[in-house]
Amino acid sequence: MTIKAVIFDMGGVLLPAPMHYWKTVESAHNLRSGSVVETILSNDFYSHFKLFEIGQLTSEDLDPLFTHIYNFQNNRVGDVLPIFAEISGQIAHSTLLPEMVELVKSLRLAGYRTILITNNFYTDRARLLPTIPPQVGLLFDDVLESCRLGLRKPETKIYELALERNKLQPSECVFLDDLGPNLKPARAMGITTIKVANSQQAIQELGNILKLDFSFPPETRDCIPREILPVEKVNDIITRRTSSDNIVTAIQKFRHGQSNPTYYIRTIKGSQYVLRKKPSGNLLPKAHQVDREYKIMNALQGLVPLPKTILYDEQTLDTPFYLMEYQKGRIFLNPSLPELTAPERRKVYEEALKTLATIHSVNYDKVGLKDFGRSDGYMSRNLKRWSDAYQMSKTEEIPEMEKLKAYLKENLPKSGKSTIVHGDFRVDNLILEENEIRVKGILDWELSTIGDPLSDLATFLFVYYVPNRLKLLPGIGDHSESDLHRMGIPTIKECLELYAKYTNTPVVDPEIWTYYMAFVVFRFASIVQGVYMRSKLKNASSTEASMLGPLVRKLASEGNQMISKLHASKSYGKLTIIPSGMSPKAQKYYEIVRDIVHNDVIPLELELMEYYEEGENRWTIPNPKIEKLKEKAKTLGVWNLFISEHIDPDQKYGKGLTNLEYAHICELMGRSIFAPEVFNCQAPDTGNMEVLIKYGTEEQKEKWLVPLLNGDIKSCFAMTEPDVASSDATNIQGSIVRVGGEYIINARKWFISNASHPKCRICVFMGQVAGPKKSRIFQQSMILVPMQTEGVKIVRNTHVFGSQDAPGAHPEITFTNVRVPVENMLLGEGRGFEIAQGRLGPGRIHHAMRLIGHAERAIDVMKDRLMTRIAFERTLVQFDSLRKELALSRCEVEQARLLVLKAAHMIDTVGPKEAKSEIAMIKVVAPNMAINVIDRAMQQQGARGLTPFTPLASFYVWARSLRVADGPDAVHLETIAKIELKSRL
Repeated sequence: MTIKAVIFDMGGVLLPAPMHYWKTVESAHNLRSGSVVETILSNDFYSHFKLFEIGQLTSEDLDPLFTHIYNFQNNRVGDVLPIFAEISGQIAHSTLLPEMVELVKSLRLAGYRTILITNNFYTDRARLLPTIPPQVGLLFDDVLESCRLGLRKPETKIYELALERNKLQPSECVFLDDLGPNLKPARAMGITTIKVANSQQAIQELGNILKLDFSFPPETRDCIPREILPVEKVNDIITRRTSSDNIVTAIQKFRHGQSNPTYYIRTIKGSQYVLRKKPSGNLLPKAHQVDREYKIMNALQGLVPLPKTILYDEQTLDTPFYLMEYQKGRIFLNPSLPELTAPERRKVYEEALKTLATIHSVNYDKVGLKDFGRSDGYMSRNLKRWSDAYQMSKTEEIPEMEKLKAYLKENLPKSGKSTIVHGDFRVDNLILEENEIRVKGILDWELSTIGDPLSDLATFLFVYYVPNRLKLLPGIGDHSESDLHRMGIPTIKECLELYAKYTNTPVVDPEIWTYYMAFVVFRFASIVQGVYMRSKLKNASSTEASMLGPLVRKLASEGNQMISKLHASKSYGKLTIIPSGMSPKAQKYYEIVRDIVHNDVIPLELELMEYYEEGENRWTIPNPKIEKLKEKAKTLGVWNLFISEHIDPDQKYGKGLTNLEYAHICELMGRSIFAPEVFNCQAPDTGNMEVLIKYGTEEQKEKWLVPLLNGDIKSCFAMTEPDVASSDATNIQGSIVRVGGEYIINARKWFISNASHPKCRICVFMGQVAGPKKSRIFQQSMILVPMQTEGVKIVRNTHVFGSQDAPGAHPEITFTNVRVPVENMLLGEGRGFEIAQGRLGPGRIHHAMRLIGHAERAIDVMKDRLMTRIAFERTLVQFDSLRKELALSRCEVEQARLLVLKAAHMIDTVGPKEAKSEIAMIKVVAPNMAINVIDRAMQQQGARGLTPFTPLASFYVWARSLRVADGPDAVHLETIAKIELKSRL
């Protein structure tokens, strides 16, 4: 029976056997050589090892148990030996042997099913950590892990399960393993087996069984009858060009490529060539111009990475062709680059963009390509070319294509810069070095000409708009920006910025960019239509071409959707409800803040929590890593972003963002309780700085505002008193008495956030100046009190939800005969309530939007838990009630965000007074929404949700505290009700 599948073991086949690691452990711990394996195989231990391989024990359990038995057997006294925990972690993050990876790829490309059966184990008791290398899921059609199945080799059941799941007979399989006992039951079942001593031996034996030569590049295959080239003619070309004895021994067809047939040629001397020709049969006019490919590749030798060209010929074969040297390297067909690590993926995209910039920098006149194409009207000509191509290859009416074509024709961009353009510049047309991320060669120059470089850039970024699920045209369009950051792939915006950097040109305008992307979508749809039509004419290069028909409509729909999104973004007006609608300046700050929050702050959270809760210096020394991040933020310009143009129109102190723009950025900061301080955007300093900007004298600003803006000092706001209902600011009783040129202050305040911080130097104090009052709302005053003034005493740091919240805390403070100069009064006596109202507008936008960030992060935690946690033999995501909680949380977050953005927009446009109702609403809605969402996430975490191991507990504390700190709901609801009733009169 024909072999249909190849089954692999992992350790000893795809990876080095564990014995190699255990030898290093023996050496590192001065253990007797071979003693580790002796103990593993001993009667005392082996039964436990079997339980380990079927997932009933984990590495955390087994290492102590192994050490106990090992120590007893070997008269050893010592610490726990890392026999299994470390190797588990190493295996899960190892890179498979390159030659075996190529073998598996070759088998899959040749049509064989690939299966992995591995005896493996769990590292952690929660059984959440990876158990296999990330490459495995991409290489194999099916993976059977002993720890997950509760079955292990050499039990027959695990082999039977593999056959059953893959609908195979034993005689249809070959099994590779390095251990004879594992091969024996498989062989008894009728499976062909190979005992692996080393990679080369295994590859050779498998090739003999399958009658395959794995020495060929894996991306090649045997030619089917209609693809076969006349060997004698090809041989004549090669021998005449090189030497008479350099005889051709093999010709293979490259699998990759839908347009011009491309062949791999090998000679008896080991020389390797690539032959690329026009397809046979009837062709569309001006298509498949391999002569142009050859001309430009020949002209650009030494200027851009290219294979060496050898000759062009129009006579020898049935269609014109050219010959070039074969470049051995890596070609990545999937733009998500699953084979690589996150840093490697980013490097690939950066190198690709650098290479594209290099192409566009070549002076085409100097290299003899002046007549290679016209330097004007490129987009117009190309639109006509692809429109005509589509019309000639059309097999049915597709209204979406007609609509897209009409838009492109009506909105042609003005002619811009002209350069050499590749015409089909994509990741899968690049050859990379085998051992480094560097472009070695650029393939497929069929569409190259003189033209608009932005069309090349759009072609390269086309994959960002193609859904991931399309097998025949893989893309990364379903990945969010967060996904891309996690994967290491730069976003579209980052790619545009990188290209601008490498070409020393401005970043392309979003509206212009939309046109180019829509054009590229139309072009690809036209190409796909042509390939599909050729499949009907039976002369398509790819055997999969007949499946491409429905893709044309999908692509056209995507292009029209891009245009619709552009029009929609214009209609948002001034209320920018999505970050991408912000000004370029704000978007720049948004990206920098996001990068710092996600890549610098969040990874430090647990360490920071421990420092501020238990560190011996938590009250005296600010965390050094946070201080370092502050310097980074300051250097990158994301510092004091909270100071809106509303209060600082001349941008004397801030960056000139609107409150609406800052609201989006503030949400990012809300993803970690530690993030705002990194950008000098933390409460209560932000509110105090706003007070000084709006109401301070020049002397007050110089003395206190400037160091606050620089982050050199901290501040606090002393309003709340234990003796009165401080939610009503008119109740505040702190005594301020004028005596000559000074004010004498006496009061007891508490929950004075930030007052215990070692850098806290100034307090904005709210109290009553003794004397006659105009009215209740004119009886309060605000005055600046230096914290080092005699009579200012921190009584205690009040616990909030069990925490003292170092280093700033929320202390109780007594002011006893504290004397400050009259120049420290803000705005004037009796103006405190006015200042308070002015302070409560933008500052509450900050709190509310940070709460949106809290809730967004809580949803992330919730989703991760639902996808990974198992209860009652099901993942949590399978429970309907929990899915509904997730959906409800998303609804609530989106509603709250829109209300917060509206409030910010109104502050920007009509001022805080007119936005009074909206500000009151968000003070109620945002914290309650956050509490609900965070509480759901905590409940799904179970006990873990109450610990510092997620950000949820700290988020919950902040959200609940803000329902008091920002005033009780009852007060805000009363405000809203009064305004609402008034508006109906």
